[in-house]
Amino acid sequence: METTLLTKENAHRVTMVRRVDAPESEPVAFLFRGKRHGYCSYSHLVGNPGREEILAPADFKDWEVVEVAHPGYLEEYFKQACSSYNLTSFSPDERGESDIASHEKELHGDLQSMPEGQRERYMENYKRYFSAMIAANSRCASAMITGPARFNTGRNEKACNSHAKSVTAFREWRDRALEAIRKATEAAKPEEQRLEEEWQKVKAFIDDAASTIHGIDTGTARGYSQALFVSNLAGRLSTYVNHGNVEIIDRAVARLREWNDKVKKPVVTARHSIFKYPELVRKVREKQQERASRENREIPFDGGKVVYNFEEDRLQILFDKIPDTDMRTTLKRNAFKWAPRNQAWQRQLTRNAEYAAGQVLKITI
Repeated sequence: METTLLTKENAHRVTMVRRVDAPESEPVAFLFRGKRHGYCSYSHLVGNPGREEILAPADFKDWEVVEVAHPGYLEEYFKQACSSYNLTSFSPDERGESDIASHEKELHGDLQSMPEGQRERYMENYKRYFSAMIAANSRCASAMITGPARFNTGRNEKACNSHAKSVTAFREWRDRALEAIRKATEAAKPEEQRLEEEWQKVKAFIDDAASTIHGIDTGTARGYSQALFVSNLAGRLSTYVNHGNVEIIDRAVARLREWNDKVKKPVVTARHSIFKYPELVRKVREKQQERASRENREIPFDGGKVVYNFEEDRLQILFDKIPDTDMRTTLKRNAFKWAPRNQAWQRQLTRNAEYAAGQVLKITI
Protein backbone atom coordinates (compact mmCIF):
# COMPACT_ATOMS: atom_id res chain seq x y z
CA MET A 1 0.00 0.00 0.00
CA GLU A 2 1.39 3.39 -1.03
CA THR A 3 2.30 5.71 1.82
CA THR A 4 1.10 9.31 1.72
CA LEU A 5 3.30 11.67 3.67
CA LEU A 6 1.98 14.62 5.63
CA THR A 7 2.64 17.83 3.67
CA LYS A 8 1.71 21.50 3.76
CA GLU A 9 -0.64 20.84 0.84
CA ASN A 10 -2.69 18.13 2.57
CA ALA A 11 -2.31 19.02 6.27
CA HIS A 12 -5.59 20.97 6.43
CA ARG A 13 -7.63 17.83 5.71
CA VAL A 14 -5.63 15.25 7.68
CA THR A 15 -7.15 13.93 10.92
CA MET A 16 -4.97 10.91 11.83
CA VAL A 17 -1.24 10.29 11.33
CA ARG A 18 1.47 7.76 12.22
CA ARG A 19 5.24 7.99 12.38
CA VAL A 20 6.96 6.77 9.23
CA ASP A 21 9.62 4.96 11.27
CA ALA A 22 6.96 3.09 13.29
CA PRO A 23 4.55 1.61 10.70
CA GLU A 24 3.07 -0.83 13.22
CA SER A 25 2.25 1.82 15.82
CA GLU A 26 -1.24 3.08 16.59
CA PRO A 27 -2.33 6.18 14.65
CA VAL A 28 -2.65 9.42 16.61
CA ALA A 29 -4.75 12.52 16.07
CA PHE A 30 -3.46 15.42 14.02
CA LEU A 31 -4.95 18.86 14.69
CA PHE A 32 -4.37 21.30 11.86
CA ARG A 33 -3.73 24.72 13.41
CA GLY A 34 -4.69 23.20 16.74
CA LYS A 35 -3.13 26.07 18.68
CA ARG A 36 -3.49 29.72 17.75
CA HIS A 37 -0.91 32.32 18.79
CA GLY A 38 -2.27 35.36 16.96
CA TYR A 39 -3.35 36.60 13.55
CA CYS A 40 -2.08 34.14 10.92
CA SER A 41 0.10 32.50 13.60
CA TYR A 42 -0.65 28.87 14.46
CA SER A 43 0.89 25.63 15.62
CA HIS A 44 -0.16 22.18 14.47
CA LEU A 45 -0.66 19.55 17.16
CA VAL A 46 -0.13 15.80 17.08
CA GLY A 47 -1.00 13.21 19.71
CA ASN A 48 -3.91 11.79 21.62
CA PRO A 49 -6.22 14.13 23.60
CA GLY A 50 -4.43 15.62 26.60
CA ARG A 51 -1.01 14.59 25.29
CA GLU A 52 -0.71 16.73 22.16
CA GLU A 53 2.66 18.07 21.07
CA ILE A 54 3.51 20.81 18.60
CA LEU A 55 4.47 19.50 15.18
CA ALA A 56 6.48 21.90 13.02
CA PRO A 57 5.91 21.83 9.23
CA ALA A 58 9.60 20.95 8.80
CA ASP A 59 8.88 17.63 10.54
CA PHE A 60 5.82 16.72 8.44
CA LYS A 61 8.03 14.37 6.40
CA ASP A 62 8.39 12.08 9.43
CA TRP A 63 4.66 11.35 9.50
CA GLU A 64 2.37 9.44 7.17
CA VAL A 65 -1.30 10.15 6.61
CA VAL A 66 -3.72 7.55 8.00
CA GLU A 67 -7.06 9.32 7.77
CA VAL A 68 -8.40 12.45 6.07
CA ALA A 69 -11.63 14.42 6.44
CA HIS A 70 -12.18 14.63 2.69
CA PRO A 71 -10.33 14.32 -0.63
CA GLY A 72 -7.97 17.04 -1.83
CA TYR A 73 -10.42 18.58 -4.28
CA LEU A 74 -8.45 21.84 -4.70
CA GLU A 75 -4.92 20.67 -3.94
CA GLU A 76 -3.84 21.49 -7.51
CA TYR A 77 -4.47 25.19 -6.75
CA PHE A 78 -2.49 25.28 -3.49
CA LYS A 79 0.58 27.14 -4.77
CA GLN A 80 -1.53 29.47 -6.88
CA ALA A 81 -3.75 30.32 -3.89
CA CYS A 82 -0.73 31.11 -1.70
CA SER A 83 1.04 33.21 -4.33
CA SER A 84 -2.18 35.16 -4.99
CA TYR A 85 -1.55 36.96 -1.67
CA ASN A 86 2.08 37.87 -2.40
CA LEU A 87 1.21 41.52 -3.08
CA THR A 88 -1.44 41.96 -0.39
CA SER A 89 -0.34 40.06 2.72
CA PHE A 90 2.67 39.61 4.99
CA SER A 91 1.50 35.98 5.44
CA PRO A 92 0.61 34.84 1.91
CA ASP A 93 1.11 31.13 2.58
CA GLU A 94 -1.19 31.15 5.59
CA ARG A 95 -3.86 33.14 3.72
CA GLY A 96 -3.74 30.84 0.70
CA GLU A 97 -3.78 27.78 2.93
CA SER A 98 -6.90 29.14 4.64
CA ASP A 99 -8.63 29.67 1.30
CA ILE A 100 -7.93 26.12 0.19
CA ALA A 101 -9.01 24.67 3.55
CA SER A 102 -12.29 26.59 3.79
CA HIS A 103 -13.31 26.08 0.17
CA GLU A 104 -12.46 22.37 0.19
CA LYS A 105 -14.58 21.94 3.31
CA GLU A 106 -17.43 23.85 1.65
CA LEU A 107 -17.13 21.87 -1.58
CA HIS A 108 -17.11 18.57 0.30
CA GLY A 109 -20.29 19.54 2.14
CA ASP A 110 -21.96 20.57 -1.11
CA LEU A 111 -21.06 17.31 -2.84
CA GLN A 112 -22.36 15.20 0.04
CA SER A 113 -25.73 16.95 -0.16
CA MET A 114 -26.41 16.12 -3.82
CA PRO A 115 -26.95 12.98 -5.94
CA GLU A 116 -23.78 11.36 -7.25
CA GLY A 117 -24.76 12.06 -10.85
CA GLN A 118 -24.61 15.81 -10.20
CA ARG A 119 -21.25 15.88 -8.46
CA GLU A 120 -18.76 15.81 -11.33
CA ARG A 121 -20.26 18.76 -13.17
CA TYR A 122 -20.69 20.75 -9.97
CA MET A 123 -17.07 20.13 -8.95
CA GLU A 124 -15.79 21.20 -12.39
CA ASN A 125 -17.73 24.46 -12.21
CA TYR A 126 -16.69 25.05 -8.60
CA LYS A 127 -13.03 24.68 -9.57
CA ARG A 128 -13.50 27.03 -12.52
CA TYR A 129 -14.98 29.79 -10.36
CA PHE A 130 -12.43 29.22 -7.58
CA SER A 131 -9.54 29.39 -10.05
CA ALA A 132 -10.90 32.62 -11.54
CA MET A 133 -11.26 34.11 -8.06
CA ILE A 134 -7.69 33.43 -6.95
CA ALA A 135 -6.37 34.57 -10.34
CA ALA A 136 -8.19 37.89 -9.87
CA ASN A 137 -6.84 38.12 -6.32
CA SER A 138 -3.27 37.77 -7.57
CA ARG A 139 -3.66 41.03 -9.52
CA CYS A 140 -4.51 43.01 -6.37
CA ALA A 141 -1.79 44.80 -4.42
CA SER A 142 -1.22 46.74 -1.22
CA ALA A 143 1.14 49.68 -0.88
CA MET A 144 2.12 48.32 2.55
CA ILE A 145 3.56 45.24 0.82
CA THR A 146 4.91 46.61 -2.46
CA GLY A 147 5.92 50.02 -1.13
CA PRO A 148 4.27 53.36 -1.94
CA ALA A 149 6.72 54.40 -4.67
CA ARG A 150 5.07 54.44 -8.10
CA PHE A 151 2.08 52.57 -6.72
CA ASN A 152 -0.59 52.63 -9.45
CA THR A 153 -3.72 53.33 -7.42
CA GLY A 154 -6.08 53.44 -10.39
CA ARG A 155 -4.94 50.12 -11.82
CA ASN A 156 -5.04 48.50 -8.41
CA GLU A 157 -8.57 49.76 -7.79
CA LYS A 158 -9.71 48.14 -11.04
CA ALA A 159 -7.98 44.91 -10.06
CA CYS A 160 -9.64 44.89 -6.63
CA ASN A 161 -13.04 45.61 -8.17
CA SER A 162 -12.49 42.74 -10.59
CA HIS A 163 -11.66 40.44 -7.69
CA ALA A 164 -14.76 41.55 -5.79
CA LYS A 165 -16.89 40.79 -8.86
CA SER A 166 -15.33 37.33 -9.17
CA VAL A 167 -16.15 36.59 -5.53
CA THR A 168 -19.75 37.76 -6.03
CA ALA A 169 -20.08 35.72 -9.23
CA PHE A 170 -18.75 32.66 -7.39
CA ARG A 171 -21.22 33.02 -4.51
CA GLU A 172 -24.18 33.73 -6.80
CA TRP A 173 -23.35 30.76 -9.03
CA ARG A 174 -23.10 28.45 -6.01
CA ASP A 175 -26.48 29.58 -4.66
CA ARG A 176 -28.14 29.08 -8.05
CA ALA A 177 -26.51 25.71 -8.65
CA LEU A 178 -27.41 24.29 -5.25
CA GLU A 179 -31.00 25.50 -5.57
CA ALA A 180 -31.31 23.99 -9.06
CA ILE A 181 -29.89 20.68 -7.83
CA ARG A 182 -32.22 20.73 -4.83
CA LYS A 183 -35.24 21.28 -7.07
CA ALA A 184 -34.14 18.57 -9.51
CA THR A 185 -33.58 16.12 -6.66
CA GLU A 186 -36.98 16.95 -5.21
CA ALA A 187 -38.69 16.53 -8.59
CA ALA A 188 -37.03 13.13 -9.07
CA LYS A 189 -38.49 11.73 -5.86
CA PRO A 190 -41.57 9.47 -6.11
CA GLU A 191 -44.81 11.32 -5.43
CA GLU A 192 -45.47 9.20 -2.33
CA GLN A 193 -42.07 10.09 -0.86
CA ARG A 194 -42.52 13.83 -1.52
CA LEU A 195 -45.98 13.73 0.02
CA GLU A 196 -44.78 11.88 3.12
CA GLU A 197 -41.82 14.24 3.65
CA GLU A 198 -44.09 17.26 3.29
CA TRP A 199 -46.61 15.76 5.67
CA GLN A 200 -43.95 15.19 8.32
CA LYS A 201 -43.09 18.91 8.16
CA VAL A 202 -46.75 19.91 8.45
CA LYS A 203 -47.36 17.42 11.25
CA ALA A 204 -44.41 18.80 13.23
CA PHE A 205 -45.73 22.35 12.73
CA ILE A 206 -49.24 21.35 13.87
CA ASP A 207 -47.95 19.50 16.92
CA ASP A 208 -45.73 22.41 17.94
CA ALA A 209 -48.54 24.95 17.54
CA ALA A 210 -51.12 22.73 19.26
CA SER A 211 -48.77 22.03 22.16
CA THR A 212 -48.21 25.75 22.69
CA ILE A 213 -51.94 26.53 22.44
CA HIS A 214 -52.66 23.81 24.99
CA GLY A 215 -49.96 25.28 27.23
CA ILE A 216 -51.62 28.69 26.99
CA ASP A 217 -54.96 27.15 27.96
CA THR A 218 -53.49 25.35 30.97
CA GLY A 219 -51.32 28.27 32.07
CA THR A 220 -47.97 26.54 31.50
CA ALA A 221 -47.11 28.76 28.53
CA ARG A 222 -47.36 32.41 29.46
CA GLY A 223 -46.86 35.53 27.38
CA TYR A 224 -48.23 34.07 24.16
CA SER A 225 -51.31 34.91 22.10
CA GLN A 226 -53.57 31.94 21.44
CA ALA A 227 -55.38 33.79 18.65
CA LEU A 228 -52.08 34.49 16.91
CA PHE A 229 -51.02 30.84 17.01
CA VAL A 230 -54.37 29.70 15.62
CA SER A 231 -54.19 32.37 12.92
CA ASN A 232 -50.67 31.29 11.92
CA LEU A 233 -51.79 27.68 11.80
CA ALA A 234 -54.76 28.55 9.59
CA GLY A 235 -52.54 30.64 7.33
CA ARG A 236 -49.99 27.87 6.90
CA LEU A 237 -52.66 25.31 6.03
CA SER A 238 -54.46 27.71 3.67
CA THR A 239 -51.37 27.59 1.44
CA TYR A 240 -52.01 23.90 0.85
CA VAL A 241 -55.67 24.67 0.17
CA ASN A 242 -54.68 27.17 -2.52
CA HIS A 243 -52.39 24.57 -4.08
CA GLY A 244 -55.15 21.96 -4.11
CA ASN A 245 -53.23 19.59 -1.85
CA VAL A 246 -56.12 17.41 -0.69
CA GLU A 247 -53.93 14.75 0.91
CA ILE A 248 -52.09 17.17 3.22
CA ILE A 249 -55.25 19.01 4.26
CA ASP A 250 -57.14 15.80 5.05
CA ARG A 251 -54.31 14.55 7.25
CA ALA A 252 -53.85 17.97 8.87
CA VAL A 253 -57.51 18.28 9.83
CA ALA A 254 -57.50 14.71 11.13
CA ARG A 255 -54.44 15.53 13.23
CA LEU A 256 -56.17 18.58 14.73
CA ARG A 257 -59.20 16.46 15.59
CA GLU A 258 -56.88 14.04 17.40
CA TRP A 259 -55.51 16.93 19.44
CA ASN A 260 -59.00 18.20 20.24
CA ASP A 261 -60.05 14.72 21.40
CA LYS A 262 -57.17 14.28 23.84
CA VAL A 263 -57.28 17.67 25.60
CA LYS A 264 -59.99 19.18 27.77
CA LYS A 265 -60.23 22.46 25.84
CA PRO A 266 -59.98 22.16 22.02
CA VAL A 267 -56.85 23.69 20.55
CA VAL A 268 -58.97 24.84 17.59
CA THR A 269 -62.73 25.14 18.00
CA ALA A 270 -64.98 23.12 15.72
CA ARG A 271 -66.45 26.38 14.36
CA HIS A 272 -63.10 27.53 12.97
CA SER A 273 -62.74 27.81 9.20
CA ILE A 274 -59.88 25.30 9.26
CA PHE A 275 -62.45 22.51 9.46
CA LYS A 276 -63.95 23.74 6.17
CA TYR A 277 -60.62 23.38 4.40
CA PRO A 278 -61.28 19.80 3.17
CA GLU A 279 -64.30 21.05 1.24
CA LEU A 280 -62.48 24.11 -0.11
CA VAL A 281 -59.37 22.22 -1.18
CA ARG A 282 -61.45 19.79 -3.23
CA LYS A 283 -63.01 22.68 -5.13
CA VAL A 284 -59.54 24.02 -5.86
CA ARG A 285 -58.42 20.57 -7.03
CA GLU A 286 -61.39 20.33 -9.38
CA LYS A 287 -60.57 23.71 -10.94
CA GLN A 288 -56.94 22.67 -11.34
CA GLN A 289 -57.93 19.48 -13.11
CA GLU A 290 -60.26 21.38 -15.41
CA ARG A 291 -57.51 23.85 -16.26
CA ALA A 292 -54.88 21.13 -16.77
CA SER A 293 -57.10 19.39 -19.30
CA ARG A 294 -57.24 22.51 -21.47
CA GLU A 295 -55.05 22.69 -24.55
CA ASN A 296 -52.09 25.06 -24.31
CA ARG A 297 -52.53 28.40 -26.04
CA GLU A 298 -49.78 30.25 -27.88
CA ILE A 299 -49.49 33.92 -28.81
CA PRO A 300 -46.63 34.71 -31.22
CA PHE A 301 -44.71 37.98 -31.11
CA ASP A 302 -41.71 39.35 -32.94
CA GLY A 303 -38.83 37.27 -31.57
CA GLY A 304 -40.71 34.53 -29.76
CA LYS A 305 -44.02 33.41 -28.33
CA VAL A 306 -46.12 33.51 -25.16
CA VAL A 307 -47.43 30.12 -24.02
CA TYR A 308 -50.36 29.49 -21.69
CA ASN A 309 -49.18 26.23 -20.10
CA PHE A 310 -52.35 25.14 -18.31
CA GLU A 311 -50.94 21.79 -17.17
CA GLU A 312 -48.13 23.48 -15.22
CA ASP A 313 -50.22 26.56 -14.40
CA ARG A 314 -47.57 28.83 -15.87
CA LEU A 315 -47.49 31.73 -18.31
CA GLN A 316 -44.30 31.20 -20.29
CA ILE A 317 -42.30 33.49 -22.58
CA LEU A 318 -40.08 31.69 -25.09
CA PHE A 319 -37.58 33.74 -27.09
CA ASP A 320 -36.04 32.67 -30.41
CA LYS A 321 -32.65 33.79 -29.08
CA ILE A 322 -31.25 34.79 -25.70
CA PRO A 323 -32.74 38.18 -24.72
CA ASP A 324 -30.36 41.04 -24.00
CA THR A 325 -29.42 42.19 -20.50
CA ASP A 326 -32.06 44.93 -20.36
CA MET A 327 -34.84 42.51 -21.29
CA ARG A 328 -33.67 39.93 -18.75
CA THR A 329 -33.62 42.61 -16.06
CA THR A 330 -37.14 43.72 -17.02
CA LEU A 331 -38.41 40.14 -16.90
CA LYS A 332 -36.98 39.65 -13.41
CA ARG A 333 -38.51 42.91 -12.21
CA ASN A 334 -41.88 41.63 -13.39
CA ALA A 335 -41.52 38.36 -11.42
CA PHE A 336 -40.64 36.16 -14.41
CA LYS A 337 -38.04 33.52 -13.58
CA TRP A 338 -35.88 31.50 -15.92
CA ALA A 339 -36.88 27.81 -15.96
CA PRO A 340 -34.05 25.71 -17.48
CA ARG A 341 -36.27 22.63 -17.68
CA ASN A 342 -38.78 24.45 -19.90
CA GLN A 343 -36.25 26.81 -21.50
CA ALA A 344 -38.69 29.64 -20.79
CA TRP A 345 -39.22 32.72 -18.65
CA GLN A 346 -42.31 31.99 -16.62
CA ARG A 347 -44.52 32.84 -13.65
CA GLN A 348 -47.80 31.52 -12.27
CA LEU A 349 -50.67 31.80 -14.73
CA THR A 350 -52.77 34.69 -13.41
CA ARG A 351 -54.34 37.88 -14.76
CA ASN A 352 -51.43 39.81 -13.26
CA ALA A 353 -49.01 37.58 -15.18
CA GLU A 354 -50.86 38.28 -18.43
CA TYR A 355 -50.76 42.02 -17.77
CA ALA A 356 -47.04 41.88 -16.90
CA ALA A 357 -46.21 39.93 -20.06
CA GLY A 358 -48.10 42.47 -22.15
CA GLN A 359 -46.19 45.34 -20.54
CA VAL A 360 -42.80 43.66 -20.91
CA LEU A 361 -43.29 42.62 -24.54
CA LYS A 362 -45.47 45.61 -25.47
CA ILE A 363 -48.14 43.39 -27.01
CA THR A 364 -51.83 42.79 -26.36
CA ILE A 365 -52.64 39.55 -24.56
